[in-house]
Amino acid sequence: MIGMIAYAILGGFILIAVFISNQLVKIFGCSLSPNKLFLLRAGVFFGIFFILFFDHIIGMIQFEYVCHLKTETKLAADWKDVKRAGLAPEENLSFGRLGYTVPISCSKMKYQDLDNGKIFLSYTYCKMKWGFLARNLAVNNTSTSLCFPKDARNIDHMVNIGNLLEKGESQ
Repeated sequence: MIGMIAYAILGGFILIAVFISNQLVKIFGCSLSPNKLFLLRAGVFFGIFFILFFDHIIGMIQFEYVCHLKTETKLAADWKDVKRAGLAPEENLSFGRLGYTVPISCSKMKYQDLDNGKIFLSYTYCKMKWGFLARNLAVNNTSTSLCFPKDARNIDHMVNIGNLLEKGESQ
């Protein structure tokens, strides 16, 4: 069913592109060969998609830039001494969202040693809401993108954070 709707929408965009390109040919009063007319129609078709998803495309470029700059992992030198761990309250980092086409926010996740209360592991991750049209077309209501530090999974595995959190919850 969703596939049929997608094909119907795609067909509608093709008809709109053909209509707009025919109007452009009439306005400028030129005759085009079939190959040039096809290229004009294809250009108009992709132009329509670019305009509709412009905020999402620019937002993804900005999001990749923010992820490259803001995500980080910090591991304390005495992390091997931790016997049981717990999650500390998450810290929201705000950094002027002016100039971003879609909302981007970063947060700091912290793990603390339950025996002495010190933070031994923290990492900053970012999330972005999708562009207007992409957010409203989302089928399964997941209209956000997340980025974590590249080394976060390796460090979680090395520290065995899952085991430490289980020990912290059980005691």
